[in-house]
Amino acid sequence: MKRSRIISIVQGIIAITILVLLISSVDPRLTLSLLAHLDFRYILLAGLCYFFNNLLMAYRIKRILYAMGENLRLRVVFFSHMAGMLLSDFTPARSGYLYVALALNENDVPLEKGIATITSTYLYDLTFKMIVAILGAFFLYSFIFANQLSFAIIVTFLLILGVVAGYFIIMYPGQRIKAFLQKKVFLNKILVFGERSRSIQKYAPFILSITFAGWILRGLQWFLIALSLREIFLSPINALLLNPLLTLFSLVPLTPAGWGIQEAGIVFVFTAMGIGAAVATSFALITRLVEVGVDLLGMKKLLVKPMKTENLLSFYNTIEGDVDEKAFNSDILVQQYFQRRKTEIIRNALAVRSDHVVIDIGCGSGVQLKEIAKTGYAYAIGIDVNIHAIRFARKKSLLNTEFIIADAQYLPIKASGADKIICAEIIEHVKNPDHLIGEITRVLKQGGAVVITTPNDRSVWGVYEFFWDVFGRGRNYGETHLRFFSESGLSSYFSTFSECTIKSIFFVSPLFALTNSRRLLEIGRKLDRTFEHLGVGVSLVVYARK
Repeated sequence: MKRSRIISIVQGIIAITILVLLISSVDPRLTLSLLAHLDFRYILLAGLCYFFNNLLMAYRIKRILYAMGENLRLRVVFFSHMAGMLLSDFTPARSGYLYVALALNENDVPLEKGIATITSTYLYDLTFKMIVAILGAFFLYSFIFANQLSFAIIVTFLLILGVVAGYFIIMYPGQRIKAFLQKKVFLNKILVFGERSRSIQKYAPFILSITFAGWILRGLQWFLIALSLREIFLSPINALLLNPLLTLFSLVPLTPAGWGIQEAGIVFVFTAMGIGAAVATSFALITRLVEVGVDLLGMKKLLVKPMKTENLLSFYNTIEGDVDEKAFNSDILVQQYFQRRKTEIIRNALAVRSDHVVIDIGCGSGVQLKEIAKTGYAYAIGIDVNIHAIRFARKKSLLNTEFIIADAQYLPIKASGADKIICAEIIEHVKNPDHLIGEITRVLKQGGAVVITTPNDRSVWGVYEFFWDVFGRGRNYGETHLRFFSESGLSSYFSTFSECTIKSIFFVSPLFALTNSRRLLEIGRKLDRTFEHLGVGVSLVVYARK
């Protein structure tokens, strides 16, 4: 531990020394003048390019994890990715990016899957970057640097080729290598990692498409930073070719993330191309600061840990008991509209009769049972983990209705005890959806039906969630939604049921309702009818009959 700390200190000193020497070697007045007259509009646009590049990288990780059976929401993956990017800004060879696997593991993604995903995609990026760097340097810049650059390119190529070759050996080990790795538990994990990585190779076209888009965005980022210095010294083509070449210096493990070394490389190449040293130095420093500035988004993941089960229970019990009731009767139209339409759909789908026993899992304030009680039922039980919600619901004094505290994944109800079950906006909050569905199946009578509502993973739900968290009242949706589901994912739970239909509701109407105009809301509802048939509504409604 002491040796590692000493090495880190030495690397930091080397980085600071190189940066100080670099800055002191140029005219400070000219550099300060350049920085003082920056066009921050281009800096902002450059930051947006870098942001969208990271968003694409996070989306790529999400898609691959989904194909491996791990369905995480994009926001979770994005902040995990940004945390890794931030740590990579201050670790040798950007090794801190491996933290992404640990961050995903906190959201129940096995380490082997996380490491295989980020390593595979990273090696594709690295190989692509290396090819572009070599071609660009050889064909466009070799006449400037002659043999020195050619030698550097060959060394870099051989080093990266060695890494890629080692990776492919792990993915496709021969019998001797496999026998050697199987001797010890630790080495055997390398085989598991190789198998995971091999399964990802079929997504190579998708991975490379994101890599290509990222290359365009990073090249545009560099071009915009050049424009911010109010001097046209870098063409878009130069930016596209130089970015992969010069960012390879950040992988030199002599300093954290190549601090100082990358900047020195940029200054060396730019000055050799006839660009002033002050301009080149300013460009190098601004580029680094823009990227670190955007990567600071990763602080959210580093500082805010995902809620554990016990913390979730504590959190739910901080929510006021009447929150659903307030939403149902809210003066904020979007909340009122969402709650009332959802309740209407549930009531119509279940078609509860006067001889039915009804269970409302995650009943909250008891809004659904209160509405269904108007048409009557034999007996109903509302279940929730929030003691305040149960106390509030009990005050409604609904006939033939009981409200109890219980975990949705362990229902205190006898087998085949319910005719109809409501499970509105609950399945996305539990860690083990399989347990919840198992309990629903156990409790439901033969011929009984359940209605489940949940956010649609393949929709713009995240946009609405953001607006409702910022402008609405009630739960912090973002922190407590643990799982997201698609139509196919939900239907697989009910393969043994005699009937299962899934439809989506809401699309543009919630945004129209944010204006608090009922006239605009009605227009939104008409537009919804088209999109809901396409299955892209933000909320899914599952009706399943046992």
